[in-house]
Amino acid sequence: MSVPTKYTPSQTAAMREQVLKEHIEPQVRDLFARFPALRSATFLVAQYWDDEARDAVHRELTYSELETPDLAAASRAEDDDPINHPTTTWRAVFDAQWKMNRPAWHDNGDAIPLFAAFTREGCHQDMDPLEAYAPYAIFRRTGDGVSVEHVGVMLRPWLDGVRPEWEQPDDDA
Repeated sequence: MSVPTKYTPSQTAAMREQVLKEHIEPQVRDLFARFPALRSATFLVAQYWDDEARDAVHRELTYSELETPDLAAASRAEDDDPINHPTTTWRAVFDAQWKMNRPAWHDNGDAIPLFAAFTREGCHQDMDPLEAYAPYAIFRRTGDGVSVEHVGVMLRPWLDGVRPEWEQPDDDA
């Protein structure tokens, strides 16, 4: 059985780059400007059912004062994370992130064809976030801006460019 696709692999690759450059990187730059001690951020994606659609793809950004965020430490942290935030507080960064003007992320729309292939199988909303989420890119502060390292692994390549379930034709038609 083939999975109906919405985009070709080259289209999804280009669109993923556009999302990083136009939507995620500006958020990272803004938080880096607000918190000069921050040196890196990891952009993570997960696919799981969350109230509307079982194929929704969600996103997270984890910030750190380290060269590369320590995701295990971030996962263990409850109200503070002294490994990733020795001088800033996790809560201050988290609160600033939620107060900023975040661009739209369509969990049930194009996030699915663009990032579902990079998500782990069998995740659900009751899992620890960093157990469910897979890293896709690491942003690092540089002398003249921000660099991006792609670390995402295509874990489910058959979902690259997949058409969201709500856009698939009805089998009963």
